[in-house]
Amino acid sequence: MPAAVAPLFTTPDLELISYCEDRNFRVGRKPEPDSRSQNLVYYFQDRKWWIKVTFEGTIYCHTHDAEPKQIKPKRERRSEFQDFVRLIDFRSMALLDNTVTEVILNGDSETTEPVKLYREPEDTNGFAKHTKNLQFHIREDPSRVVYPPCLQFPSFRAINVAELEEEDEISAAVSRVLHKRDGKSYILKVVNRPLYLPRDSDVIQQELENLEQFKGVPGIVQPAGIAVFANPYATCQNCVQQMVVNGILMEYYSGGSLQRVLNEERVREFHWERWAVQIGNALDVFHRAKKTHMDIKPSNIVLDNDGNAILIDISGIGGVTYQWRAPEIRHEISPLDLPFHTRRMNDVWAYGKLLTEIASNAGNSSFAGTLRLVADHLTEENVHNRWTSSEAISRLKICQYID
Repeated sequence: MPAAVAPLFTTPDLELISYCEDRNFRVGRKPEPDSRSQNLVYYFQDRKWWIKVTFEGTIYCHTHDAEPKQIKPKRERRSEFQDFVRLIDFRSMALLDNTVTEVILNGDSETTEPVKLYREPEDTNGFAKHTKNLQFHIREDPSRVVYPPCLQFPSFRAINVAELEEEDEISAAVSRVLHKRDGKSYILKVVNRPLYLPRDSDVIQQELENLEQFKGVPGIVQPAGIAVFANPYATCQNCVQQMVVNGILMEYYSGGSLQRVLNEERVREFHWERWAVQIGNALDVFHRAKKTHMDIKPSNIVLDNDGNAILIDISGIGGVTYQWRAPEIRHEISPLDLPFHTRRMNDVWAYGKLLTEIASNAGNSSFAGTLRLVADHLTEENVHNRWTSSEAISRLKICQYID
């Protein structure tokens, strides 16, 4: 009988998740990227580790004038790297628990730990000639999705994501969901989103803190709780699982956004005259708490069942829409880092622009004229002549009473 062929041994129990690489190499007419990464989950006994394996450098000798025909398709580069990653002995590495370990591979002579493999890769694999000199070091992956511990928010009702059913996707990170037990609809804003950046978790955390601070305040979005699940990075599978925040649950306001009402030219179907004061009061609460919104615009105003205006997206650090920036900060690189007074005046300017939008859709009533007048004062280019939100609210209330 012929001798049995020994199996080609690779790292057991690897679940490959996603592959990514430096996408700018084509700009320099290079045949391959300068870095590539494979995300995976490594299982060993009753434990698991989330790992990101990153190779820094190139595997082929090439020149900058390489012809495009030398460029391998991405699927081949991915397959080649994945075949190599399967050979790595992760047991020899001090993997980090309860997070994502990034294993960075390179030929840096200052890195003292050589990569251990179960066997040498096939000669046809571009990584074969690098194995003798390949070193590694590890760190916590800085680009990992960070889920805040739910213990940080004890005042919020915690609802397991398994109890939620998506009804409608509003955007890539926001959806309307149904709570299966109470039968109510909520808005869910999740931590993990397409093109996630670590600061997205900071935004979620700040929004939760603001929601807690402004609980019960009219005109400001109200929290319904936090959506939670077991920490997906948990290493020990038989231990009590730490629950983390998957997203924010907020009250669902059935009237939709002001932007939609404006787009559909339905302003006069509502008691729109009260919106200016409602939005102004909400903004004034922010400013008295020494906070700013920084993204006042029609899509961040929604209407409740009774047609009242509600301010949403209240982290204050989520972003600043360029078209809704005040003139004095329009070209600032980091507008969120500006002093409080400057940020507050930006809010005031955007509030004035919002009133202009409402007035332009409200017909020729006398109060629409008042909105235009107030808006003109709020959008003064000279900051020193610009009204405060309090001055605007006082004028609006007087005119509402007269009308």
